[in-house]
Amino acid sequence: MSYLIFCTFDLKGASGQDYQTAYSDLATLGLTKVHQTSSGGQAVIPTTAAMGTFTGASAKSVCEFVRDKVKNAFAARRFKSEVFVTCGGDWAWTTGST
Repeated sequence: MSYLIFCTFDLKGASGQDYQTAYSDLATLGLTKVHQTSSGGQAVIPTTAAMGTFTGASAKSVCEFVRDKVKNAFAARRFKSEVFVTCGGDWAWTTGST
């Protein structure tokens, strides 16, 4: 089954370059800040967040798999972080800005 993963994070004591590196690492894992909308446009996910679509046997297993990949990527960079990952199976998303 296909699952939508939304990941938000905070890096403690990090520079702007550290955040750019984190986004690059997340993109390598399949979690990106820019997504195609159903109307053909692009939506940018807010700062310190990324999302992507993954397949797996259950929402719990996919969520834990992605969480572990994010934690390992950040640990490899020696980032001190807080990571929140949520997963949905029957999902939809939308964006807005002011």
